[in-house]
Amino acid sequence: AKPGHGGMLPGAKVTEAIAEARGVEVGETCHSPPTHSAFSDARGLCRFIGQLRELSGGKPVGFKLCIGQKVEFATIVGAMIETGITPDFITVDGAEGGTGAAPPEFSNHVGFPMKDGLSFVHNILLGAGLRRDIKLIASGKVLTGFSMVRTAALGADVMNSARAFMFALGCIQSLKCANNTCPTGITTSNPVLMNGLVVETKAVRVENFQRNTLKNFFEMVGAMGLEDPGELSPRHVMIRMAGGSTSKSYEEVFPTMEEGALLRGDAGETGAEIQAVWDEAQEILKNTR
Repeated sequence: AKPGHGGMLPGAKVTEAIAEARGVEVGETCHSPPTHSAFSDARGLCRFIGQLRELSGGKPVGFKLCIGQKVEFATIVGAMIETGITPDFITVDGAEGGTGAAPPEFSNHVGFPMKDGLSFVHNILLGAGLRRDIKLIASGKVLTGFSMVRTAALGADVMNSARAFMFALGCIQSLKCANNTCPTGITTSNPVLMNGLVVETKAVRVENFQRNTLKNFFEMVGAMGLEDPGELSPRHVMIRMAGGSTSKSYEEVFPTMEEGALLRGDAGETGAEIQAVWDEAQEILKNTR
């Protein structure tokens, strides 16, 4: 994830096919700015979602973000209620995500980790009464069956995994993603280096990894005595606290908000921080009408 920072496709990787798809010249560095030309605030984002849904004939529309300032996301949720326009899905990326082409300082130090960001988004949508209407997708080092259990327990409906499948393809973390010199052929548009990515054999490895990871995930869910992954909740996962002498459930660390609690103003002691963020966001929306 690169919160607050746009991406860049180096010119060395822009082939004729990429240039045609992106609408740039061959060899031209392609910048993706951190801002969007179609909107500049939370209400504008909601209206743009509505516009995209209409223009696409009702196809699912959503957005991806890495949580930075909590009040900014709370303002977006408030704008959803105000405009009556909600996305079909929100992808919550963790600061631990990102590609080999991401700026190292941003990958290492900017944004909330996936667990914290996902829990916050899940709870504020619950408190605002919108959780049933929006699917949550989570990404950020989801590598194993257990990491899927942990992520689902914190509220994810769907999980994205990039890093694990890169490894299944044969990524050796040479950190050449941005240079077009990836020795395994995975992140290069150089035809010679691309020969290293033998689809016929790598496809088998990817399929094996996916099948066995899901098998482990469902076995863990069954071992908990559950019949469906949708039954997972924060109370099913334990975490060892700093110092190693005590353990707590995710429910104790990331308390679940009652549905509609933020709208009623009764989030209680465990939800006091989120309630304060929500109230601040409502003031921002009020003052920018």
